[in-house]
Amino acid sequence: MKVTFDSSSINNTSLPDSKIFITFAAASADLTYTKMVNKKLQTETIKFSSSAINIDGTQYGTSKAYSLADIAANELTLNSATSLVGFISYGAKKGIEKLPVGNQPHFLSKDTPRYSIFEISYDGTSGGADITNISQYGGSIKLEFLNGNTKQSYVANSINTTTMFQALAKASGNSTQCVYLDSTGKFTRILGTNLFPNGSTQNPYPSYNAYLESLFKAHKEDNSSLCTLTNLAPGQPEGGTGSFGFVAIKDTGPKKKEKGRVTKGQTYNLDYHFKAFITQGLEAGSTGAPNGTYSIELKGHVNATIAGGQASDKQSHKYDDLSIKIAADDIANNELYMTNFIYQATNTGTGISVDFSGWSDVDNDFGSANVLAALKLKVAGDFAEGMTCGFVGSATTSTSDTSKTLGELSSYEWWKNPGLAYEPAQTTDSYYSAFGNAVSANSDGKNGSKFSRGGVYGSPYDDRFGLNLISPDASTTEMKISLLEDGDLKPNS
Repeated sequence: MKVTFDSSSINNTSLPDSKIFITFAAASADLTYTKMVNKKLQTETIKFSSSAINIDGTQYGTSKAYSLADIAANELTLNSATSLVGFISYGAKKGIEKLPVGNQPHFLSKDTPRYSIFEISYDGTSGGADITNISQYGGSIKLEFLNGNTKQSYVANSINTTTMFQALAKASGNSTQCVYLDSTGKFTRILGTNLFPNGSTQNPYPSYNAYLESLFKAHKEDNSSLCTLTNLAPGQPEGGTGSFGFVAIKDTGPKKKEKGRVTKGQTYNLDYHFKAFITQGLEAGSTGAPNGTYSIELKGHVNATIAGGQASDKQSHKYDDLSIKIAADDIANNELYMTNFIYQATNTGTGISVDFSGWSDVDNDFGSANVLAALKLKVAGDFAEGMTCGFVGSATTSTSDTSKTLGELSSYEWWKNPGLAYEPAQTTDSYYSAFGNAVSANSDGKNGSKFSRGGVYGSPYDDRFGLNLISPDASTTEMKISLLEDGDLKPNS
């Protein structure tokens, strides 16, 4: 598959194609760069293995930087890739016009050139690609797959770079911790919500305590659940549509009169069912906590059902009394546990406090690493993305089931409503990620049908909506990346 770049729309006289570069990093990848040298074609291999590339006998973490001018004059071909990342750097400073060979760009370094990111995995006939603005934004681009002159699919930032910078700067509250400018006062990058805390810098993006306060008030009388989190489609039996296939690693079959759980080597379909309950920490109006602080406990169970066969023949075991506890923001010690968890959608790291209890049997039967990645974090991620997108408690009518509001749907059904994520889900209050909303509202794409929101990642779990990942196929001949207009790169006056 040919890889091409189009900068004809960038309209930035200080950035000819000779000053715009592409640098690669990958878990594994095989690209070829064909160029004319002394009237003879020469092929240079760009090959990653175990996240490293050999250049002149030395192992590096990134490829050399290739200018768009050189690529346009020659030819770049992608043969295969696993988690290939392309860094498009917009050279502007003498001596650091391009990313150096060796290490991926440092998000927090103000000396790192402005850059954009796209990602792809490809096996020669299929795969997936996306544009991500989750951790940082440096320029508007469009990624598309072509078959000759036929446009198969695309995802893109939908506004020019300066306008997008201004929208994201506003979302950050124009925080100097997030908004990076060069010596002339022009934008170079804006850091995303998932990069904090770093060092002594706490998350400068708004906390979710006002949102949580509204949910607490609505549920405190009966302590009812805030939402239902499940991977099972409505009306499906245990192990049905939406469940995950796992192979049991331990034999916990029947012994004497004891009912067994699973049989080693057998494949089981796992479906999870959790409810979210809220507890107030600090009351609203407390020092440093005008909206109070709140913890969340996700309580539920997982079913393991033998895959295949007739429904009447299937053995199913229920793992009950499972819990995931997410700590409240600790204002006194400046530890924004809940805020950081929702923005980062992870269970570990600085400023994160998530506790799992009751999961020992599931871990034992299917492997703790598998269970963490595909069950525990999936459940917690459903809640995080629900809060990020404003779905929890939303009064907006669903498009997938017009008889219900988004707040009444399960998480499985939430992801059927991509056009309502973020601001459309909360039309009265800004109960969503302002950064994620700016990315979603100003990106579009075509993946079967055209869509006007959610084409680019703005939050870690935006892929739940299934829009921002587009796939090449056996007929795809070209991956084209277009750089959109820069504008003047200046903040609002």
